[in-house]
Amino acid sequence: MMIPSIIKNNGFTAFLILLVFIIGVLSYQNAKDYSELKAVFELDKDELEQELTTIIKDYRQASFKKNEYSLKLKDELEKVVQLRDSVKNLKEADYRFIRYYRKRTKILIEENHKLFEKINYLSSINDELLSKNDSVKQALLFKEHQNTKLSSINNQLSKERQVLKEKVAIAEVIEISTIKAEALKKKRNGKYTSTTRSEKVNAFKIEFDLLENKVAAPGPKEVHIQITDNNNNVVAPIKDDCTHNKKKIPCSDVLIADYNNRQLSMVSVVNINNKITAGVYHISTFVNGINVGKNSLDLK
Repeated sequence: MMIPSIIKNNGFTAFLILLVFIIGVLSYQNAKDYSELKAVFELDKDELEQELTTIIKDYRQASFKKNEYSLKLKDELEKVVQLRDSVKNLKEADYRFIRYYRKRTKILIEENHKLFEKINYLSSINDELLSKNDSVKQALLFKEHQNTKLSSINNQLSKERQVLKEKVAIAEVIEISTIKAEALKKKRNGKYTSTTRSEKVNAFKIEFDLLENKVAAPGPKEVHIQITDNNNNVVAPIKDDCTHNKKKIPCSDVLIADYNNRQLSMVSVVNINNKITAGVYHISTFVNGINVGKNSLDLK
């Protein structure tokens, strides 16, 4: 009767041994599976971190360029940094979130690709514009150089024209011969005769020739005669003043010469209505406002 009890005990023991073995096998398998799962998790996590770090690097490099998308890039960069930090803090128990983060990372990579394609396109346009701008700057610098050169040439030409103008103006001056001046007294018969006595002077006679000048423009020329005494007072002044050096000066007579570039004799008779005093009288002649001759007459 003891044999069945022993068999029963041996069977239970065998069952326990088998159970322990199965549990051990399952524990080993679970440990192995967990180890493999942990390795896969760490690998996926590292890959996600690496991808997000690459995206962050690209964004930072693009943001460093400070183009018109820099603000948008900055916002996107903050999103990627937050996502990478979230992945970095994942634990083995959060393995189910790997798929979620991988999906978000994929979307970010696609958006990153599109954004950088647009940035590259705009950068190429910007580079082209910069190249054109450089070309325009070079052209402007060349034109400025040319303008400076032309301005210098124009200034030189202006100076030469001024010198030439002055030379022409000098060449156009109509010179006169030596002025002949005499004081006249009037006889009873109305004729005039020469005198050196100041109290008998009734008129001054001034004679000279306008000399030949081929350069001067032909036509009417105003010839003014000015007679002054020792006190620089004009003798017998007329209303028609002469302009000399942009100043009006009183004159004693004005003649209109029909000048035709050839020598032309001129005679002026200045009547004296008042008595004049003894002394030296100065005669000046102006042709078109230019003083072209002087002489003097001594009266007793």
